[in-house]
Amino acid sequence: MRKSLWIILTVLLVAIAAPSALANSCTYTYTQVDLGITDFTWTTNAIPCVTSTDTFLPASSLASSSVNPSYVPTPISAVGLDVGFPAGGIETDFGISGGVADGSWTLSEYSTTGTYAESFFAGEETLTLTVAATPVAATPEPSSVALMLLGVGLVFVMRKRIGQGLPQAT
Repeated sequence: MRKSLWIILTVLLVAIAAPSALANSCTYTYTQVDLGITDFTWTTNAIPCVTSTDTFLPASSLASSSVNPSYVPTPISAVGLDVGFPAGGIETDFGISGGVADGSWTLSEYSTTGTYAESFFAGEETLTLTVAATPVAATPEPSSVALMLLGVGLVFVMRKRIGQGLPQAT
């Protein structure tokens, strides 16, 4: 009886502690080229994938960025993903110099790995997305933990009853 009790407890603890969920993290890279010259480009750190409109990121969320000084002399201060211009565009802000809002990608393109290109007047813009699944530790809900503790308590009570030779409850 003692050996089986320890096996049950071990299985319960492993089931609670084992991670069982995955969360997607995305890395976005955006490049705007005008007349064959790269105006600016930026890459985000791994962030949760964009699943709703108007996701704004400060410059500190960028892994890298570069701006052609002849295009705009200030660095990138923020970026917006799936901004309501005209339908899911990219907005790149340059601090006091204003910003540029371009593109029209669908919400599904912000969460599906791929390279999406769009041409405009004399240039082209490219959005490259890399999606990676990262494990997330499963957190049991309080009710699950309470039920588990109740079950373990009942196992100990039954063990005592059996050990003392008392009649079992039916």
